[in-house]
Amino acid sequence: MSSFAMFLLEGGVDVEVAVDFDGIARFLEEETARYSCGEYIYKVRAGKGTLGRRWNLVINAMDPDMEGQPLYPIGRVEVEPVGIGVTHINVPPRIEQRVLGEDAVDWDGRLFGAFVSQLLNSLQSRELIELPGVLPIV
Repeated sequence: MSSFAMFLLEGGVDVEVAVDFDGIARFLEEETARYSCGEYIYKVRAGKGTLGRRWNLVINAMDPDMEGQPLYPIGRVEVEPVGIGVTHINVPPRIEQRVLGEDAVDWDGRLFGAFVSQLLNSLQSRELIELPGVLPIV
């Protein structure tokens, strides 16, 4: 994992984007369907939340050749509306990222770091945030 991805995971990510809260699920579904790291792809599942107010999304890694096998939770992302047409996306710092106590598949954070980098790159490509350049994935 790049040192920048490790920096992101250690400190967390906190951004506001000009996407309506109701549209953020569609955005995440479209974008994360293209994400991968090595042989793994990602599946985003809803965790705890309050309908229309806050979602706690669990990010899972999955080997596509092992369809039907359990998903491996590797991190979480919190999403909540800020105002009309604006949504807050928060990736809590790594120390807060224990998901169901199972992070053995991603003990070094490589998979989750790649997910977060790809998420930020997607936000930039849609001109929802500004970055100095494309973030490295691995």
